[in-house]
Amino acid sequence: MKAGQMRPLRWRGRRLVLARTEEGFAAFDDHCTHRGGSLADGALICGTVQCPWHGSQSDVHNGDVKAGPAEEPIGTYRAEIAGEQVRVTLPKSDRG
Repeated sequence: MKAGQMRPLRWRGRRLVLARTEEGFAAFDDHCTHRGGSLADGALICGTVQCPWHGSQSDVHNGDVKAGPAEEPIGTYRAEIAGEQVRVTLPKSDRG
């Protein structure tokens, strides 16, 4: 996966996005907090994902809203390289 690319993932009914930025990998929820648009269908530029529905922008590493109309941050998760794999750490309640 090259910098600037995103890949949708599913884990136990949860929609996630794995993204590669210039700083490394990031994982976040695949829904905009404004109206639920799929962020995997949006654009990733310089560590910021833009929702394809209304243009909200969020930082993929910490979830902060950079531009509305969204007001709530997106959920983000730790993503790290382990050998040749990328591992995403989800909250304990989601690990099953």
